[in-house]
Amino acid sequence: MKIKAPSPAMGVALLALGMASTGSAFAAASYVANAGKVDGRDAVSSQTSTSNAAGKLVATAGSGPLKGQIPAKFLGGVMQGDADAFGHYVPVPDNAGDVLTPIASTSLGTLSVTCADQNAKAGVEDPVTRLVFANTTAVPVDIARTVGNGEPYVGLVQPNTTAQVNIGGSTTFHFILQQQGHDVVFDGVVRQDGRGTADASCLAYGTTQEVPNVR
Repeated sequence: MKIKAPSPAMGVALLALGMASTGSAFAAASYVANAGKVDGRDAVSSQTSTSNAAGKLVATAGSGPLKGQIPAKFLGGVMQGDADAFGHYVPVPDNAGDVLTPIASTSLGTLSVTCADQNAKAGVEDPVTRLVFANTTAVPVDIARTVGNGEPYVGLVQPNTTAQVNIGGSTTFHFILQQQGHDVVFDGVVRQDGRGTADASCLAYGTTQEVPNVR
């Protein structure tokens, strides 16, 4: 029995079928090779080291207080953290002090401010602003502080205690707080108006930045 050669149409159909089958096999192999990857890149846990994460995608933290965030160790050189503004204005009470008022709250503690009159003469006010940081955690907090161009203060704030500084005059301030790799920064300004008058005032304003660290 003589077998006839396939017609041109059948030949084209067989060729297409072969190419489709080969393509499917290649696609399947490619899928297996790239399973678990994003755009061809491997993903690693947030707990991995920076050297092991090189060239790979990093997962966000899956649990804990920083759930859903990328660990700070992978963000070197990148501005990170949450920033908030604060401000407090108060007239100076003659021969008295204002109540201590919280102006910025963070996971490490609270920054508060008060303004007082340091001139005992009635009707003549001389403002002094007091900034108070209270450690509200159960672990000591490292503190570094500068006011204007003055010498920096470096110390430690024990749990449930405070660190404070009195500022006479208008100037800037900078606080850096640290606890187990978690940083909080206060940058601000104290402005005092009306010194020597009966109507002096204090204004404190600035920003808070919190930079968490996932180990």
